Amino acid sequence: MTAAAAAARPDLRVLRYLVIAALAVLAVAAADYWRGSHAPVSEAGAPLTPDELRPGTGPRTFADALANAEREVAGARIALAHNPGEWLRMEQGARALLARYRLTGRAADLAEADAMLESALGLAPWPAGPALSGAASALAVHDLAAAERSLERFDASGAPPTLAEQLDAQSLRCEIAYQRGNLPQARRLCGEGDDLALALRRANLAARSGDTGEAARLIEDLLRRPGLSPQTLAMLSLQRASVALAAGDWQASGRWARAAERVFPGYWLSEAYVAQQYALEGDRAEARRRYAALAERTGDPAVFDALARLAAADGRSEEARGWAERAGEAWRARSRLLPLAYASHYSEHLLLYGDPRAALEPAATDYRRRPHPTTIVHYALALWRTGAPERALEVVRKGEAAGFLTADMKLAEAVSLGALGRAAEAGDALAAARRLNPRIDSFSQQFVAFAQD
Repeated sequence: MTAAAAAARPDLRVLRYLVIAALAVLAVAAADYWRGSHAPVSEAGAPLTPDELRPGTGPRTFADALANAEREVAGARIALAHNPGEWLRMEQGARALLARYRLTGRAADLAEADAMLESALGLAPWPAGPALSGAASALAVHDLAAAERSLERFDASGAPPTLAEQLDAQSLRCEIAYQRGNLPQARRLCGEGDDLALALRRANLAARSGDTGEAARLIEDLLRRPGLSPQTLAMLSLQRASVALAAGDWQASGRWARAAERVFPGYWLSEAYVAQQYALEGDRAEARRRYAALAERTGDPAVFDALARLAAADGRSEEARGWAERAGEAWRARSRLLPLAYASHYSEHLLLYGDPRAALEPAATDYRRRPHPTTIVHYALALWRTGAPERALEVVRKGEAAGFLTADMKLAEAVSLGALGRAAEAGDALAAARRLNPRIDSFSQQFVAFAQD
């Protein structure tokens, strides 16, 4: 084998686990949570250190925040029971459910909220109704067409929107454009306005077009804003950790993941990032211990998948199979509840642990609806693993032509070229992937299970 051909063949153990099991919906939902604040963002300064974070007002711990959310849901249910059929009460209930979902990631809350808002929009006389709430919920479940319909309804409303509502709509449209693969439109829509969600989405656009340095700067600029609640600080810190992971900077990702755990203790997602960090740092026993505790507490399929990866890496085949089966059951249940939101995650699971051919159709469907970097990589790898590397290469290069650029995309390009026997080009693509993320084909990269979408 030539040196070029050898360079074009990343370790297949890594490729088996390449597709990152990101909480996309949570990332989008978190951005929508921050849409409520429209104060100017401070100007960028020197790189921020996690020790500088100072939480503002709001529940100090996850347990406190969850207790508040439970009270809000209970109160909204009582109000709706006394006023059945009132769309304003339904919107109140849906917003309470969405707030709890953003904390816990429970699919049932997201499904109930989305159904409740759909009913409210059906009851309200056109063009009244919870149009912005409906658009945000539809986006969270990856129903872009429904989100666009709700925004059209918002535009048709006779009442002039407030500045905050205008910024909300602008932020939602930016995210829709991004997910549809229209990077220039997304940049135009996100390019103006200083509210938190717009700035966060600008950071995501930068990261997904190859500029993780700019993404880090934008997120750190947000983290400097005084008075952020502990929950918001934690979510932003996890976004900053995700950018570090995309750049292969595991030292920085560890600092920011642990900062998130410190400023908002008890938050399961911060704990998942920290468990992941132990795996990246070589302490797989501690990672396994932490993930196992989370698995029993949350039942989250992404945690089950992470445990399966660890067990497989340590040669524990039977244990890996058990965790993978639990993950598959959980992903199937979620995809039945919210097909658009979770079918891609289940497809991803099948690509890693099941039948790649079963993963192909849902990956293709999601890619056709939302051709952005995550779905591009999922679909390309499903094509590659099912014997269609030429088509996989077309998918990746179409995404690159649209302006997207990530290390995962370049690695998918490399393996597709390698399968086509184009070793020199594959070596170039692999080198490009390593420039974006020097660790992209390292053995431990397979343990990256939690990162932003």
